[in-house]
Amino acid sequence: MRLFASIPDLPVVPPPAPGEALGGWVEAIADLYGLSRADYLKRLGVPRRWVTEAINRDLVFRPLPSVMARLQVDTGIAEEVLRGMTFTGLDRPLEEVCRNHYVPCPECAYEAERQADRPVELLFARAAWRVVCPLHPPDLDPGDVVAGVPLPAFYDQVRHVIGFLDRAAFDRTLFQEVVGTRLAPAYSVDVFLWFVYLLNSFLRVEVSDIDTMRECCEFRILDAYDTNADLQPVPLPAEERNGLAVSLVLAWQLLAAPFTTLFAGLRTTNQAGRKTRRDEGQFMAVIRMLLEFWPGEILAIPMTGGALSVRWPPKETVATRTAQALAKPWSNHASYAERLAEAHWNHTAWVRALLADRSLVTGPHHVSHFPWVGPFHYRPVASNTRSASRIDAARQAARNKRNLGLSKRPGLPRFSETVIRRARRPSTAPPHQPAPCLTISPHIVDAVRQVLEAHGPLPKKLRARERRALMRKLSAAATKLLASQAEGGLTMRQATTE
Repeated sequence: MRLFASIPDLPVVPPPAPGEALGGWVEAIADLYGLSRADYLKRLGVPRRWVTEAINRDLVFRPLPSVMARLQVDTGIAEEVLRGMTFTGLDRPLEEVCRNHYVPCPECAYEAERQADRPVELLFARAAWRVVCPLHPPDLDPGDVVAGVPLPAFYDQVRHVIGFLDRAAFDRTLFQEVVGTRLAPAYSVDVFLWFVYLLNSFLRVEVSDIDTMRECCEFRILDAYDTNADLQPVPLPAEERNGLAVSLVLAWQLLAAPFTTLFAGLRTTNQAGRKTRRDEGQFMAVIRMLLEFWPGEILAIPMTGGALSVRWPPKETVATRTAQALAKPWSNHASYAERLAEAHWNHTAWVRALLADRSLVTGPHHVSHFPWVGPFHYRPVASNTRSASRIDAARQAARNKRNLGLSKRPGLPRFSETVIRRARRPSTAPPHQPAPCLTISPHIVDAVRQVLEAHGPLPKKLRARERRALMRKLSAAATKLLASQAEGGLTMRQATTE
């Protein structure tokens, strides 16, 4: 890109430093000629009443076309270079957040000032999506990473994510490269960063390993949020949270490789085979946060039989096939058995949560119950798109299969599925009258009691044939006793009458 496009009107023009913001560069021009900022901006067509403390910020966001044209004539700098010093074309939901954000990197600012030999105000110090500096990321805390993990590979991942956000902030269609055309409309930089702050405030993890060949990290959950009396999540204390770089990489992997990260790259506290209620609570917390961020189209994918693996024996379950497909890259690794068990447990917990009787997806107008965290307030969850339709269908199919299995037990009538479905329909007929209570005559109760006492103790377990034979024997004995009692009573009445 050429720097100058025309001969400038000003005799001397300081060249803009790489990454410099337009407001700081205009102030540098005014200082070069000994003018106040208001005087030079008046030359550019900005009224003096508009010149406030926030004028440098306002020149970065939506500068007037007339001001840009006059500045180009004064300095001769190409229009492309001038626009590159502003946030022109920035995604509108990000603009208000970036107006209130200013976190410069001291090392980057010092290097830019050293090369330009003057004060420099960097443009990306106002970029809210740069949660850490990609050139000078902060050192990870000892609680954020396991000893021996290669940190250069982790920092490369941080630079890759922030580089993508730098481009996606001005062109949100770039999400198609990561999630595909169907899911891309559900994502934007502000939604993704809201998810980063959500993970950072409600989930604490550690980087347990980094696969340098596949450029992906593995995480272990250390702590998750609790809920208050109103069942609203309570954020973790600030001193117990991860660094934003860790949450950024975890959120990126849940976006770019969702199933591999969730089932094979994210583990709870205890290993498979020794899971406790704490592990179930941790994984349930992750699921609730994913329901806030993931669009509904991908929620039901891991529950279908051939979604992640094909040509496996049909006798294996969906969880087994999914675990085998996700752990296959580590089939020759020493930890393959452990990874397979973890993936199987995670998938089973995922399906059990989504197919529970009480759905976590509460409808098409679900609003987040998580409190606002970070600079991004994103209350409607991303799973609004077409969320619960496939999950509800799978849940209903599971219930029908369970009820159908209950109706086919030995000894019970085997109704067809059509009859069961017809029986579940609400009846339009008038309600039946309650059946009258059946009272048993006391002499019948006494007769049955006498027969049972004469029979002796009954065995605790009887087969069906033995139970029916005993009932026939007791019924015949009770009938015989009643007949003898009735005959004796009749004889006594006849004797009394005579």
